[in-house]
Amino acid sequence: VHIILGNRDLVKLRFPSEVAIEEPWMPIWDSRAKSYEDFLEEQRLEVNRISRVKWLLHCTMGCQDTTFNTRKTELACLHGHASDEDVVNSYLTSVDPRAADPWMLDFIKLGQIAVIIDDTLFVHGGIQDESAGYVPGDSTLYESVPEWVHAINTWKDRQIVEYESDPMFRVGEDGSLTRGAHQLILYGTPHYGKRTVIYYNPFVDGNPVQRSAHVRTWLEKSQINRLLSGHQPHGQSPTVVRHPATGLLVVTADTSRSNANGSKVLNPANNRGAALSIVRIIGDCLFIQGETNDGQQHGCRLHVDPNKDTMPDALVGRQLTDNSWVKTVMRHSDDLKVTIARGKGFKVEVSDISVQQACLRLKSEYGWGGAFAIQLQDIDADEIFPAETTDEACLPEEEVLSPRRYQRSYNFDQAQFDEAETYLFSFNGVMLDPATEQGKKIVDNINNMIKKGKRVIFISNDSTMSRKSFFKKITNKFGVQLHESVEGMMKRPSTTKRQANGYHPSSSVCLSQESVVTSAFTCAWFLKSAGIKKPFVVGYGNGLIDEFAVEGIDDYFATVDKNGQQKPEFLQPVTAQNILDIVRQAPDIDAIVVGWDHQLTALTIAVAAQYLRWSMELGKPIPIIACSMDVGGILGRTPEDFDIPHFAGRKVRTLGIGTMSHAICSCVRPPRHAINVGKPSQLFIEHLRRPMDEGGLEVDFTKAVMIGDNMNTDVELANRAGMKSVLVLSGVTSAEDFDRAVRMSRMMIPDSQTPKSFPTWVIDTFANVET
Repeated sequence: VHIILGNRDLVKLRFPSEVAIEEPWMPIWDSRAKSYEDFLEEQRLEVNRISRVKWLLHCTMGCQDTTFNTRKTELACLHGHASDEDVVNSYLTSVDPRAADPWMLDFIKLGQIAVIIDDTLFVHGGIQDESAGYVPGDSTLYESVPEWVHAINTWKDRQIVEYESDPMFRVGEDGSLTRGAHQLILYGTPHYGKRTVIYYNPFVDGNPVQRSAHVRTWLEKSQINRLLSGHQPHGQSPTVVRHPATGLLVVTADTSRSNANGSKVLNPANNRGAALSIVRIIGDCLFIQGETNDGQQHGCRLHVDPNKDTMPDALVGRQLTDNSWVKTVMRHSDDLKVTIARGKGFKVEVSDISVQQACLRLKSEYGWGGAFAIQLQDIDADEIFPAETTDEACLPEEEVLSPRRYQRSYNFDQAQFDEAETYLFSFNGVMLDPATEQGKKIVDNINNMIKKGKRVIFISNDSTMSRKSFFKKITNKFGVQLHESVEGMMKRPSTTKRQANGYHPSSSVCLSQESVVTSAFTCAWFLKSAGIKKPFVVGYGNGLIDEFAVEGIDDYFATVDKNGQQKPEFLQPVTAQNILDIVRQAPDIDAIVVGWDHQLTALTIAVAAQYLRWSMELGKPIPIIACSMDVGGILGRTPEDFDIPHFAGRKVRTLGIGTMSHAICSCVRPPRHAINVGKPSQLFIEHLRRPMDEGGLEVDFTKAVMIGDNMNTDVELANRAGMKSVLVLSGVTSAEDFDRAVRMSRMMIPDSQTPKSFPTWVIDTFANVET
């Protein structure tokens, strides 16, 4: 048995000296601590040992206000009765070297600050640059982890010897108060800053982070493959970080605040609930096994060599593009899902997602291909549909659980914006009429960025446009010099590889493939990748038809002809005969595709619904693929001099593809979910990030910025992919819309915009940016 000392162990050494001293000693590491006098006045207590201990616990040691009474209850269980004075004596005698049974002091004497077992290092808080190899009072910065462990534990033992000889305050050589083990006590507090491995929060804004290159190297030189700690609560299961560069496993195994609503009947301080986790190490494998508050089983097995991990366990400890982390694998019989978590301050947003969805959303540095590669033909809409989230606690030990609201600035940062290498532009709402001053300035800004070697990509959920027609619109009508942007990509090794395979970047088709993406293309790409043989296509115009041709898809049944014009049979009334006549034309449909349809009819919806329902009844359900899930869009504005004055200057809205596909899905029971291939779906992101030699655009999201006008598509896509984003107020989102969303979010209204749809920066128009 090895005892790892934590801050709540060492803090108890303070009791003898701080209860005995006449003038209360204020902790030097916390200038905000409530004074003894204020505490007495607030609690209406008298000056005595009892109130002094209560003040120490509640105001300087980070304990809950139930701690004193909890100890009193414990003593009563042991001895049949207990008084407040008994509680004081229990704290004092437990660490008094002169007492008959100083059991807490004996515990600390046996304990160690750090322990190595085989290739695993154990500490209470964690390791960072300043604490790696550091020992208080020692000029040596230890490069060997075993030597450091020996030195830090030897220093702790010397401190305890000092404490046993004199646990009370005395005046030191510099005139300040000191005592035996004074530096050891301070080492377990924030006083030592980043130099302590005991009092250390490994999370940033509630999220785990990788250890620095210095720490990884320090551990690696001593063949330390795993670092285990506690100290920092983080939801209902241990938090794992697998470091892609070295395979280092860092596990933070504290679930002490897994349920703030846990029963307080027997223990008023119960914030743990029923959640339980066990972390075991057997040879080269680390096992996590546990149960959540609602009784669900979870667990994983992680090898020191990440290449020997098996799916889905291999996902644990890896980060997704929206900066959430995979925490554990939920064992729902045969239905395996992974739990992901993303912190925000003192809360952790937790949800369970499919293994497929996690693979799609992995950051490239955490895995590409291999075990994490998925086959698009295996994707199920219900598997990748956004999961519901719940909030769990992520509190520093000294914090009391209480709601906090974080306010932030959305002011544009030109310097950070300029650091990016790739800029993705939404078209509608960002690009304004090039005949206007603002529209011309926006084009000039983008062209200036291209001249500086920046990569520019335009993306759109408009399924009526192919990439080729979209490219021509941007370059010919608006004057954006996308040709030059593409030329900068031609020197990439992956592009050279594609050239060797017959890729010719000089053609307009290839130019458009590198610089624009529409949902018409992502739809065609998905159909081909998923092995769809004959889709029923609801749409308008040539966008989908043209992209099908590029992808070699020539067997489909559409509501439009080869020229993109509506077929007359779909404009008829809804009758059983009309439905049957249309179905007879294509009885072998294996998917429904929904694009933007200017002339969507009830008959079209009815035909699509028959295909869905009949396939389900036959036990061979077919997927429905939506080119976006936009609820609606903006067609324009009414003139300021509109002849109906109270409608002047109003946005003219229309329904979106999401509404159209929902109308079809709702016709069957149970309702189906459509597979979204437009913004902000993971499939759209998948195409953006895939290597160019695999048909993707190879966007490095860590060096990219998204510029768009829609919080629910453009900004959410950026956040899901891990990009920075600029929200322009010149399109679908007005200044009033954004202000309203911020107010609702701060008021914590459930239906308000979630953090995933809030941008990095907000500007009126891209014309205001200096490029």
